Amino acid sequence: MRAASPWQAVCLTALASLSTATHASIRCGASLVDIGDWPVEVEESCGKPDYIATYPSATIPGIGVVEEMEHWYYNHGPSQFMRRFEFRNGKLQREESLGYGFSGDSPGPCSPSAIGAGTSEFEVVSRCGEPLSSRVEWSAMSAPGEYRHTGTVQGVVPVQEWLYDFGRNQFRRVVVLKNGRVVRLEKADKPQ
Repeated sequence: MRAASPWQAVCLTALASLSTATHASIRCGASLVDIGDWPVEVEESCGKPDYIATYPSATIPGIGVVEEMEHWYYNHGPSQFMRRFEFRNGKLQREESLGYGFSGDSPGPCSPSAIGAGTSEFEVVSRCGEPLSSRVEWSAMSAPGEYRHTGTVQGVVPVQEWLYDFGRNQFRRVVVLKNGRVVRLEKADKPQ
């Protein structure tokens, strides 16, 4: 049997690293966290989150029990991306990089024009405070990135409606979020 050439050895090493990349650790400063870690382990490595959104477990007819879910947000300022960690049933499920962070307590003023599609729930709360009222429902994802009630269920995500008052003589607005991201802004039926 012939020995592998240096080129073949490099290719085999690269292929081996690709198979382990799917389970790569997530860097938090000088520490690492892994998918499946407990919330306390993530907090020990990454620090206290800037904002936590919690969604209670629910039973959905035809789907079953939806596990408790939390979104943890980290804002490291305007020169770094914000990060969101998603926990389901007490385990880290995934990490997502969002847009650039912001300085201070708010990314800017609260106005309907400042809340666009894709804005995170953390950014909305940072700009505008907690909503006057809110409600949450669960929606089935039938394919990656699609939210509807048909087809094979790939997962279940929270769909929220947050009611905000933007001042006198303006209609209140309903901010609709799916899985922690704004999808649209609607006028409420009545002005204040």
